[in-house]
Amino acid sequence: MAKRIKYRHESFESSTEQGKFTKICDDMMESPAWLDLSLRQQGLYLYIKKKYTQKKSNGIKISDNKDDISLPKREAILLYGDLRTFRADRDKLVANGLIEIVQLGWNTRTANIYGFSDNWKSFQ
Repeated sequence: MAKRIKYRHESFESSTEQGKFTKICDDMMESPAWLDLSLRQQGLYLYIKKKYTQKKSNGIKISDNKDDISLPKREAILLYGDLRTFRADRDKLVANGLIEIVQLGWNTRTANIYGFSDNWKSFQ
């Protein structure tokens, strides 16, 4: 049985050789939906995408949190300072088909739950 190749990060990519990374594919970054976003909105998407995790066994995905990404209000305030700007950027990500709102927690005083969407592929 062959040993699994361990990929190492370049020195400019990470402070460790094998740290966690966030994957964004080139075709998404070249899509009209992505190019329609401001840099701040792209940064918000990357921040949300950083929270995505998968559990794998023998290279097969067992589970993930694709539709269970929580973003509490205090975290949004730390990122933005102003919730109106955060909501406007979040709404732009929803309109462009990159994320979807699974659950708004304002009435239950819980964190908002977001999910990833592939509607960006049909954005015009």
